[in-house]
Amino acid sequence: MPLRACRRAASRVALGALLAILPAPVLAQAPEDRAALERLRDSLAAVTDTVALSALEARGIELAKTDRSNPLLHLRLGFIALRLGELASKSHYDDAASEFQWAIDLAPDWPYPWFGMGLAEYGVGDSKVSVVAGLQTMMGKDALTRSAVAFARSAAVDPSFVVGLVELANTALRQRVNIKLGVALDALRQAAATPSSEHADVLLARGRVEREVGDPDSAIAAFRRYVATGPNRALGLLEVARTGLMTGRLDAQLAYYEGAGANDSLAVEAYRKDLALIASDTVLEAFDRSSGSSRAALLRAFWGERDKTELQIPGSRLAEHYRRYYYARRNFALASTNRHYDIVERFRSGSEDFDDRGIIYLRHGAPDARASYHSPNVYTNESWRYTRPDGELVFHFISREDVQDYKLVESIFDVLGFSGAVLLQETQRTPVLTDLGSRAEELLLSREQLSPMYARLQRVGRVSAARYQADERRLGRTSLRIGTTTDSYGLRFAKELPARVEVLAVGTAEGRPVVHVTYAIPGSALVPVRMNRGFMYTVRLRFMALDEAGDVVASVDTTRRFLSPREVPAAEHLVGRVAVPVTEGRLTYRLALQQGEDAGMVTPRDSVRAVARPSAGPSLSDVVLGSRTANLVWEQAPGDTVFFNPLRTYRSGESMRVFYEVLGIAPGERYATQVAVKRGTGNRTLMQKIFGGGGAAITVRFEEEATPSSGVQREIALEDLKPGMYTLEVTVTDGAGRRDRRQQQFQVVE
Repeated sequence: MPLRACRRAASRVALGALLAILPAPVLAQAPEDRAALERLRDSLAAVTDTVALSALEARGIELAKTDRSNPLLHLRLGFIALRLGELASKSHYDDAASEFQWAIDLAPDWPYPWFGMGLAEYGVGDSKVSVVAGLQTMMGKDALTRSAVAFARSAAVDPSFVVGLVELANTALRQRVNIKLGVALDALRQAAATPSSEHADVLLARGRVEREVGDPDSAIAAFRRYVATGPNRALGLLEVARTGLMTGRLDAQLAYYEGAGANDSLAVEAYRKDLALIASDTVLEAFDRSSGSSRAALLRAFWGERDKTELQIPGSRLAEHYRRYYYARRNFALASTNRHYDIVERFRSGSEDFDDRGIIYLRHGAPDARASYHSPNVYTNESWRYTRPDGELVFHFISREDVQDYKLVESIFDVLGFSGAVLLQETQRTPVLTDLGSRAEELLLSREQLSPMYARLQRVGRVSAARYQADERRLGRTSLRIGTTTDSYGLRFAKELPARVEVLAVGTAEGRPVVHVTYAIPGSALVPVRMNRGFMYTVRLRFMALDEAGDVVASVDTTRRFLSPREVPAAEHLVGRVAVPVTEGRLTYRLALQQGEDAGMVTPRDSVRAVARPSAGPSLSDVVLGSRTANLVWEQAPGDTVFFNPLRTYRSGESMRVFYEVLGIAPGERYATQVAVKRGTGNRTLMQKIFGGGGAAITVRFEEEATPSSGVQREIALEDLKPGMYTLEVTVTDGAGRRDRRQQQFQVVE
């Protein structure tokens, strides 16, 4: 049978069922009559033949002409018109509204007429003219508000009316303005004394509304009852997790991952939507290919990697994701999805939920600083700055047509519009317009506290202004690219810890390279806890390393407590060392050091080369510069002590201990070594800088035979070095002329 014929046959069956559902008008308050209305709606949903539906509607109209006071007939006509509105013309929604209004007039204490009116109002929608639609929204006459009001009446006349309660809650949650959450919550709480309160759909709706109004405990209670009795356990677990995590309850991640292991389509769709807020297309494709436990494992890896790379405790990034999400819903939600872009607004998020401030907030959280400038002749604007160890990010947002729709632009000057920004870049025409120049100066003044760049732009002349404007736009363009393609949740400390740290790859443990993290904290910055036996200092070190593929290969979070009989003097240092086994290769690392409750530091990302078994030719480990006075050692072999000095500062006349490993040369083979101490750039005269003079302050050359032990210890006397910066350079060359070189800087003081 042809497809069209099959559909017609199905429609005839459905229409036949429709005729049998409501044979005669009866009281719609009776349970069996409500069930008949729901069967009517289900049957209409199966009908796709608009001709047959129109014929059914015509017969109903003829019947209603002879029985105008029967509300049930008008309800039936209203639901038929709703289906015609879905399948044919939106004008049928107006017909449906008229029928439901007639039913309301006849039976105002029935819930179904009000429920049908809510569906019809939503179908009618808002005006296609954006200005009119905006006015409708401002005056509370938009489609969602009209629907919510009607659904609220259906729940008010009958608190046990499940369908009306659920639609009221869902509509209130969809609203962007004139939100009726309070109305929905009141209706749901009034229903608590009725059997509908334990209906699965009502539990789910109530939990979502309670969460939205700021009562997470009540929301979790409703969601847990849904998990116990509802048809979709996985979705309930996700809602429990969302609510707990947004309030910082890290144990809620257990529910998150349990729900992720189920293959329920609704739950999977919800998990994917949450993930898509920050995940790349590659991650989403992997998510789509996964199922069951493998999906849960993928999510564990996704969020776990972020915890490690940001040096956070497990579960922190996932919890922060949901905290940001619900904050963005309240503060950066789009009032309208009908967005229009200008030439300066080059970023297109594709989001129908958040403006561009929300996009950045979801990825990077709250900015460290905000600034704005208000003037009748300037677009509404905001600028955000994020201060990060790897360099600051600055974002500029403007709102042209809709005051609730902020879009990203590259430069602060784009706030003046495309033509204004172009005119300001043409330095030969500056000042082009007195008014434009004045607005530009006021804009810069408003951003003066945001970044030193804007203060410089106010001071420079016309020639330099073009260069600084280009730098400012370049920073904005780079920030936009990084900000919209990555996410972050960096550690923050109330006080900056002025510590010195050093990361060196040297030595092995069970065949793996080892990275030594050493630190020195000045006594002036230490906060001790007084004990009976003296003073205790607590130091927490967090370290992570990534391989060249971006995978975490090492992660350490360790706390050490130092007990001293006396306080560490202000001019002395508390030192420590942590050894971390890693994999071979060029590694990118980041570390955080914390002392006490609120003082800490986070280093920018840096790199270290770890070698255990070089494939060809000689290879040097990092060079360790140490001092006997630093009181920081490593027993790399019995009787072989390596000294560290993370300050890399030495006094004139002191001896410096040097340790390094020579790898890749077979025992018995001969090789040459050169150790040179070179004057730093800061010690060279202007003539030496120009003509390359200065040379090495100390140079030692020697040949030796490789031994089974790769470690080499040296001691260098520094009495001939004047105060200043120096570089120690070690070069090894094997018999084939292959070489490797490593350098370390240090300072000599009086």
